[in-house]
Order: sequence, then C-alpha cells, then structure tokens
Amino acid sequence: MALTYLVPAIYDAALSVFSFALPLYLVDMGVPPLVIGSLLALPSVVQIFARIPAGLVAGRVGNIAAMLAGCALMTASGLLIANAPVAAVATFVAVAQVLSGLGRACFWPANQAHLFELAGDRIGSYIGIYNFVVTIGGMTGPLLAGLLIVKAGPAAAFWLLALLTAVSGVSLVVGRNRSAARLGHGPAEIVATPGRSFTRDAGAQVGRVARSPGVWLAGLVCIASVVPFTVTTSFYPVLLKSHGMSAASISLLATVRMAAVALFSLVTGPYVRPGRRADLLGLSGLLGALGMALIPALAASAVGVLPMLLFGFCGGAMHNVQMAIAGEAVRPGDRALSMALVGSIGNIAMALTPLWHGWMASQGWLEGAFPLTGLALAAVSVGSWQWARRMDARATAAGQRQQGRQQPGQGGTTVALPSGETAQAGSETASGAPPGQI
Repeated sequence: MALTYLVPAIYDAALSVFSFALPLYLVDMGVPPLVIGSLLALPSVVQIFARIPAGLVAGRVGNIAAMLAGCALMTASGLLIANAPVAAVATFVAVAQVLSGLGRACFWPANQAHLFELAGDRIGSYIGIYNFVVTIGGMTGPLLAGLLIVKAGPAAAFWLLALLTAVSGVSLVVGRNRSAARLGHGPAEIVATPGRSFTRDAGAQVGRVARSPGVWLAGLVCIASVVPFTVTTSFYPVLLKSHGMSAASISLLATVRMAAVALFSLVTGPYVRPGRRADLLGLSGLLGALGMALIPALAASAVGVLPMLLFGFCGGAMHNVQMAIAGEAVRPGDRALSMALVGSIGNIAMALTPLWHGWMASQGWLEGAFPLTGLALAAVSVGSWQWARRMDARATAAGQRQQGRQQPGQGGTTVALPSGETAQAGSETASGAPPGQI
C-alpha cells in the first residue's frame, strides 16, 4: 500500500503548488480578474467532459497506465507555464490549464479505483488514512511554492510542479510490476465483450453506472466538498493579496486548511458507514458554509485562520464520504468510471465558482461573493444530508425484509447496498467490502 499512498501524495503536492501559485502569478502578470477566473476554471471545464472517457479508458488499459498519463500531462503543463513569454502569458496558461485538466481527469479516478482494488475488504479502514496521507503531501506544496516565489520569482513554482509530477511518474514505473503481481492480473481490468464494439460496451457501462443512485449522491457530496477548496485556491488568495498579505503568509493559511483536511480525514474515517454518514454530511457542510461567510470579516485579521479550520473539517469529512459512496455503489470493474462521473459533477462546481467570484471581483463586489457562495454550500449540504438519510433508511428496510425471508440453514444474512442491490453477508459486495464495512 506504500506506493498507493506515496504517488498520490506527491501528485497532490504538485497540484497544491499549481493551485496556490497560479492566481498570484496571474495577478503579478496584470491579467484582469474575469480572465483570471476563466483561466482558473478551465481545468474543471475540461474535466467535466474528459473524466468519463478517461475512466472508461482506465478500465481497459489499467489504472496505473492512466495514472502515468496523468503525470506526464501535468509535467508538460508546469513546463509550459515556467517558460511562458510575458507577451503571451494568457495563451500559454490556457494551453497549460487544458493539459492540467486532462492530467487530473486521467490520474484521480484511476488512482481512487486502484485504492479500492488493493484494499479489498478493508477499504473502510483505508479511506481516512489515504486522504490523510495525500493531504499531508499536498500541504508541502503551498509552503514550498511560497518560499520559491519569494526567493526566485513566480516561474520557479512551476518548475517545482513539473519536478514533482515527474517523480510521481517515475515512482509508478518502479512500482507497477509489484502492484500487478499483488493483484494477480495484467494491466487491463475490463475486457470488451467479444463481438461487441468498444462504443457499445462503453455505452452500456456508462448507463449502468449512471443508474446508480449512490453515484449521484456522491456527486452532490462532491459539489459541497470542492467549493471550499476551489475558493481557497482561486479568489481567496486574491482577496488576501488586496489586503497587503505576502505570498508566504497566504501560503501559511492555505497550509493550515490542508492540515485541517488531513486531520479530519483521519478523524472522520470511521464515520463513513451507512447510518452515520448522513449526520456527518450535514454537520461538515454547515461548518464549511459558516467558514465561507466569515471570510470577508476575518480576512487578514488575527483570527483569519478560523475559516481555514472550518474548511478543513468540511473537506476532510465530505471527501471520505464521497469516496465511500462512489466506490460501494458500483461493481469493482466500474469504479474508475464511477469516480470519474462523480468528479465530473464536482468539476461543474469547480468551474462555476471561480467564474462567479471573478465576475463579482470585476464589479467590485469580491467580498460579497463569499457569503453568497456559503449560502449555496449550505443548501447543497442540507440536500445531501436528507438524501443520505433517505437512502440509509431504504437500505435498512430492504435488508430487514430480505432477512425476514431468509430460510433457516442457508447461512449468512442478506443486506441492502446503497445502489439498491442486495448482497449475501460474507460474500463480496459491490464495493469489494463486507456489508457494513463502509
């Protein structure tokens, strides 16, 4: 499991360099706020359309091959910005952001599906630890980028980005044979049915995943999870910079948020089980909305760290629940596609959030955008809480009905899955985990 933790941790460190450094870089280059918002939204727009094809391809070429493609694309993105001429900086950043979106679309669904595959029936024990380790890796990005920007200028951060993603790729190459041997198969997890075209197989697979209620609930949770992250990595640094804060100070606040995400990923891991997750969703979403509303009042103040702590709880708890629901709602061979579809839904919010804040900034209303975004976050969180409660209640009732029909001597009990299917206790569920494990 060390490779499964190490590679995404390094990759997330690279992404946190990107997310922290790019808004400040564009401000220094004199790019207008609305253009900044559009450029920051571009990777999310790309992922809305690219994640589902990437998830389908990952199921056929293998998760590790898909992750390697994601590393290569992100390395190219960093190199492109590091070498961008001042006269064409917006064009170079736009191309780099397209590559970045494609890289993330390839890497994250495959990486999360790989985690479920390796963890097997212990997945419920690994989700919190996985998100903890990955976020700890991401914490190093803003700190290193802040120091590099101060010492060597904005472009140095993008050289660091390229280096980190290259290291991730090399680590995958070194460890892929060991992972394949442990799993007991070659690189391809899904093989097209003989006599059917790739298009027909892909269409059937997408339809199967899209019919799962759990996938759509995970998508709603993903929206609530990514909004605080997107604000923190887009116009929150711009707001702090307008208050006269240095890049190093802003990077410290970003690091606090990531440390809180790591801590609460670990703390809330045991609560992702059905029956507990609904209340966890409601609490974490409302805390995230409160943090969003407090940003204008606390920006650049002595207690300005409070919204970052609240965002940490929101992000850590919600991402755990999102992964658990998305992974358990489908069969093992569909997990990369499930993660991709959920990510595509979240990327709609990731695309709209910086565009919204960029427009508000262009009108001179940047501070007012944060509490309005908080209201939207609260509404989505309440909706996901109610949906999760209803889904848990239906699953419990279905399980009780099946148990009542169980004939003596059959062995085991039948339980309901979040996808609406049932499984025999002691057998493998749709998530590869025993009933109640997640």
